[in-house]
Amino acid sequence: MKENKANKKNRKLLWGTAVIALTLSLMFFYVLYCSNNKYTTKEEKAIHGLLYADGSYEDLPVYYLSREWEYYPDVLLTPKDDLETYYFRYISIGEYGGMELDDREGNPYGSGTYRLRIMLPSEEHTYGLYLPEIYSAYNLYVDGNLIEQVGNPDPDHYVERIQHRMFTFKAHTCVDIMIAVTDKDSASPGIQYVPFFGNPVKVNMVRGIPVFINSSVFTLVLLVLIFSIWAFFRTRSRANILFSGVCICVLGYTCYPLLHTYAALRVQPWFSLEMLFYFLMFPAMLLLEYEITGQKYKWIGWTTLFMTAAGIGITIAGIFAGGMETAALSYGISWMTDGLKWFTALCLVGTAFFYTESRDGIPLLAGTVVYAVSLAADRIWPLYDPVIGGWFPEWGGTILAGVFGMLLWKELTDGYRMRLIYEEQSRQMEVRLLMQKEHYEKLTGALEEASRTRHDMRQYIRTASMLLEQEHYDELKDYFHRFAKESNEKMQAPVCYSKNLAVDALLHYYGSQLEQMGIRFMRSVEVPKEMKITDLDICRIFGNLLENAARAVETEGKKESYVKCICKVRMGKLLINIENTYSGEVRRKGDVFYSTTHNGQGIGTASVSKAAEKYGGYADFSAEDGIFRANVFIPLDETDAGE
Repeated sequence: MKENKANKKNRKLLWGTAVIALTLSLMFFYVLYCSNNKYTTKEEKAIHGLLYADGSYEDLPVYYLSREWEYYPDVLLTPKDDLETYYFRYISIGEYGGMELDDREGNPYGSGTYRLRIMLPSEEHTYGLYLPEIYSAYNLYVDGNLIEQVGNPDPDHYVERIQHRMFTFKAHTCVDIMIAVTDKDSASPGIQYVPFFGNPVKVNMVRGIPVFINSSVFTLVLLVLIFSIWAFFRTRSRANILFSGVCICVLGYTCYPLLHTYAALRVQPWFSLEMLFYFLMFPAMLLLEYEITGQKYKWIGWTTLFMTAAGIGITIAGIFAGGMETAALSYGISWMTDGLKWFTALCLVGTAFFYTESRDGIPLLAGTVVYAVSLAADRIWPLYDPVIGGWFPEWGGTILAGVFGMLLWKELTDGYRMRLIYEEQSRQMEVRLLMQKEHYEKLTGALEEASRTRHDMRQYIRTASMLLEQEHYDELKDYFHRFAKESNEKMQAPVCYSKNLAVDALLHYYGSQLEQMGIRFMRSVEVPKEMKITDLDICRIFGNLLENAARAVETEGKKESYVKCICKVRMGKLLINIENTYSGEVRRKGDVFYSTTHNGQGIGTASVSKAAEKYGGYADFSAEDGIFRANVFIPLDETDAGE
């Protein structure tokens, strides 16, 4: 019954997480669409091929040239041509996937000419025009003059080149911009990304921010990749190597804009490599999620294999689609890409939803829902070109990758902490074995000496009898004095501090250490011989506390240094109080004490607290006026308390 209630509560938590993540992510992407979109910025937009740039030169904003360009299809024009004799229509940048203008039976490749007129202040000033990658070769004319040629758009001498470019020129009153484009075989012919225009300083600033962000993300992902590979060789964790695979895919995808910023490249093989890395990221993320959640199903392997094959197939199909006479295959590739994205999103969300470990499942579910919503937002608001940052799926993918990284970092830190605890416990076990060995050797030595003394007793008695018979009373008296003295030295038994042999060995070991250092060791220990607390845990408590105390007084090195150990059974509780002097600064934050030998919380005090809590007790630590006090309270059973 309780288990059913817990499952229902967990399901409600998962549904609540999914609904909240869905709502917040939709709001987030809508805000991005409205406030970080070159299509929806507040400055003036072109109307029927004409843009009015009002105001003084110093106050001019950056104009995003997204709307209503004059577009002359199927012709490569120059300013000398009579434009009135050619057919044109007004289009927005990125409105169509190619030059077919949404005609699925039309040819998406060929030539096309874009034209826009901008009205400027009457004074002559220098202006800047930023053109992102244009597929795949173009001539730029400003006021009838050829400013730049990227590649060669002449169909008879076609050379494809794509690069982000910034152009400056002087103009006044009016400037006429014409871009004549040719593309024969790329995936996105024509101008697909929004150019912008304005004061060169402002244009450069707007251009530089995305470059800086992209470079920073690339560098960060590269560092994370190196760290993940290092973590894999340290831990041999499959999750780390899968996360490394995700990082490699992200690097392959994000390096593409950087390459276009610094070099003029051909479309192939770079565009296909970018798409391949993007598609391979889907199965890599899915495999990583399966590994994190620990779900082992046979269909997982088939699913990821299908996704990998689909991604490779779409990439190859994109290569063969280049140069085809109709756009049918290009539209088919677009549908297949959307289908693969949605299939990936559903698999990620479904896996996270049915992962019932709520501690890690909640952030994982939230991250996958955000990623799924980012894919939906890409379809809901298709006319989106970000001013800063990436497109919707890039935001969603970054958030999901961050969740994966957070969970892996948590797993790595937990493993490192467990390793430290294991090493500390192993060291303590070795110390306890050494203590017990020394204690055993002392007891064995005392027993052997007692046995030898009993064996020699007959000789002592025979000698004493002879002296008595001969009436050598003075010699007999002297003989008995020597015998008594020698017997006391040989027969002296080791001091027993506690009925518990394990604790007794610890007290002897650290007592001997403190005696050698010249430190006073005061003790009054009453530990039941048998109780519910195991020898391992009671030794963990005494061992950690006495070791910390011995270290503290050793570094202090003062004559008045001391260690006091008191243990009593009172009112059904085992009360342990150990205090010692110390010098220097105690590292603490609130109730947590930090180690002086390594970074992080002190393993000894944490181990003591954990051992006390295991039996329903607690440990309290304080440091004041040069004295460190440790108090441990553990409730005992009635039989334990009575011993």
